[in-house]
Amino acid sequence: MTSSEILKLFNSINCARLGNGYAPHKPILILLVLERILNGHGNSFTFAELDPDLKKWLEKYGSNNASNTRNEPFWRLKNDGIVEINAPASLFAQSNTPTPNQLIEFNVSASLKDEIFNALHHNPDLISKVAKTVVDQFISEPSRTPLLSEAAPSIQLLDRQYWWVSQNQTYKHEVPGNFMWSPKTSSRGGRVPSYDFMEDMKIGDIVFSFADTYIKAIGVVTSPAQSSVKPDFGNAGANWSDDGWLVDVAFQELGLAQFKPKEYMGLLNPTLPEVLSPIRPDGGGNQIYLAKISKQMADILIALSKGVGASIVEDLSQNLDFAAPNDEIAEVSEIKMRTDIGATQITQIISSRRGQGIFKANVRLIENACRVTKVTNPKHLIASHIKPWSKSDDIEKLSGFNGLLLAPHIDHLFDKGFISFKENGDLILSTHLDAAVIDQWRIEKNINVGSFREEQQQFLEYHRDIVMLQ
Repeated sequence: MTSSEILKLFNSINCARLGNGYAPHKPILILLVLERILNGHGNSFTFAELDPDLKKWLEKYGSNNASNTRNEPFWRLKNDGIVEINAPASLFAQSNTPTPNQLIEFNVSASLKDEIFNALHHNPDLISKVAKTVVDQFISEPSRTPLLSEAAPSIQLLDRQYWWVSQNQTYKHEVPGNFMWSPKTSSRGGRVPSYDFMEDMKIGDIVFSFADTYIKAIGVVTSPAQSSVKPDFGNAGANWSDDGWLVDVAFQELGLAQFKPKEYMGLLNPTLPEVLSPIRPDGGGNQIYLAKISKQMADILIALSKGVGASIVEDLSQNLDFAAPNDEIAEVSEIKMRTDIGATQITQIISSRRGQGIFKANVRLIENACRVTKVTNPKHLIASHIKPWSKSDDIEKLSGFNGLLLAPHIDHLFDKGFISFKENGDLILSTHLDAAVIDQWRIEKNINVGSFREEQQQFLEYHRDIVMLQ
């Protein structure tokens, strides 16, 4: 079968209707099978091995009790000309679809038709096209991207893009802060292609950080571009416009594995972009903040990091959150109706309420770890307002000094007023806090979390006086 014939076949499967859309049973099953093929699975899939994931994602993306009928897609996909079922004759003789327990008990398996499996096997591009065809045809927004990323994470990342960011002026801010920021226009108000690229960055994309003639860090995009005022870069970027794009990127430094691209131009020259290249053929850098590079060039850069880069990419690619953030509907609607502030500031405040944006970036310019647990990995930290968001004015809502990076369980205690901190950094425990929680969560009662900046003290005073349970 040709690729177009296979795509047409998957596009025309008989999918049960659900309201104005389709039931997700068959699409989820197909994604689970495609994900396994991409990762080297042979052409035999037992119901028993697929069942846990099939049940989990049906419970999340299906209607109530959708997982109770998870046996249906496995058994009925044979009617679409895609799979063949290997089962005892007694099950085929039944008038009803075998139950999940029967499919497991009799070790029933399904195999793709040989011509379909052979076309998909070792063909990531076709696997990606089939997956997206099924999702686009049978899954409604906004569930498409989250479902694909959860049921088939390897497929989701097949179309990731690769970027080179030159951070000579902002490396010390952006890499430790786990973000990238650029103005939207030049100082004269003109469009800059390198800045426009920020809008093209997607969750899961890989970023190579170039500073001081070295590739010094590698990152993975964790949130797409959003409008943002300029973070506090100090003297850097004094002439840049305040209106820009902010992209969240989980960075990890290469350390001793950092390298100078200039020393490897024999390898890199054939892969340089024809236009908007980040470096010249002689290895010198061009005046470009962000450049899109090919997978071929990215593979060479990763290889030059002597295995460290590959480990970083693998680690940072775990547990990416492709789901859209939950809106605080009533508060966001109220903000949108405000007439006393401009559109840009409205966007900043809404983004802050959603846990995104400039607030997180500003906090990460000041704090680099959870004060209590000392965890530094940004994936496991929450940017928590000291003075609650609902009680803060517009400036306080976005101020990095009004935030701490906290592990989720510490954030819970701090947000609910069960703990706070003295001016000198000593931990304070509320009398309302169950003592067993401190022991069970292994929190040191007499810990000192370090000094706070003067600008943070006013917010901490508010937290001790108003938020903390007395």
